[in-house]
Amino acid sequence: MKALSFALVTVFLLTDVSSASAQWTRVDEVPTTNIYTVSANADTIVAGADSLVYTSTNGGVTWKGSATVAAGVTSVQAVVLHNGRLYAGTFGQGVFVSDDLGDTWLGFNQGLVGGIFNTQLFIVGFAVHDDKLYAATSGAGAWARNISVAGSWSHFGNAFEPNAASNMNDIAVGGTRLLACAGFNGMVFFRDPSDSDWTVSWLNNVGLAPGLAALTAIWTGSRWLVGANTGVFHSPQGQSPWTFSDVGLGTLFNVAFALRSPRVFASFGTSAGSTIEFSIDGASWQVLEFLPFTFVFELATHDDTLYAARADGLWRRSIATVATKAATLGGVKALYRTPRK
Repeated sequence: MKALSFALVTVFLLTDVSSASAQWTRVDEVPTTNIYTVSANADTIVAGADSLVYTSTNGGVTWKGSATVAAGVTSVQAVVLHNGRLYAGTFGQGVFVSDDLGDTWLGFNQGLVGGIFNTQLFIVGFAVHDDKLYAATSGAGAWARNISVAGSWSHFGNAFEPNAASNMNDIAVGGTRLLACAGFNGMVFFRDPSDSDWTVSWLNNVGLAPGLAALTAIWTGSRWLVGANTGVFHSPQGQSPWTFSDVGLGTLFNVAFALRSPRVFASFGTSAGSTIEFSIDGASWQVLEFLPFTFVFELATHDDTLYAARADGLWRRSIATVATKAATLGGVKALYRTPRK
């Protein structure tokens, strides 16, 4: 979930956290700026910054910065590489494509029209399945486009607006099911290929829960995890019944997931910083480390390396031996405790 309070990010950047953790190293080829998104597919890793995309095709050994996606772009919120083509989702100017790893870009907004105040152009997330690109928007619900043939975007479902959920936070795919995180009333939406529209699923298994926001979702291969502003919800099918896991950190400003099977890594962001944790089942979480005054937008894994798209650049660390770590709720609270002088 990247549609966040940029004031909070600014506070983090004004704080000296250059030695937040000796475990992490910054990717030097990527500038020290907001990196909003990072994802990995085989040996290709892509990251989105203000107006550029950074790509590594050799597992992070070397990196290439793109040309400016388009004049006036200030935030590339979603990037995916599919069949050799880069797709960049911007916050305000829609989608752009490149067939040369970002040397040149073309607009890809055919049919992407009709949102109130042009909110259909405010892209916050992508998902790809069966040669279809799905886009989550901040204000105009979900959109879809077949990217195997010439065509255009179409509005993908009518369930968001009636449920006051046109402001989306994420869209994810697991198997053949799509899951959408949208609105701030305690709901997610799921959709299968045979469905004519999305179905609402209440995270509390009861109904309306004002203030409860699903921020991001991931399919682990055996269950769905939804990161919310209160903690983590998990379900085998991505629908009720949901089970809640309290990570013990209070209100969360952002949650990011990344899978290195069988482990799921998460960043839980609060006003104090980001706590990196991992889990096998999504029910119990173990603390890896705490990064004070550090905002993490997204996580990704490549082999035994964990990448973090942060407000101070793209960072990485080894996760080869983290499975032996353990923590208790008291240990989590201790991370925030100020030593007495």
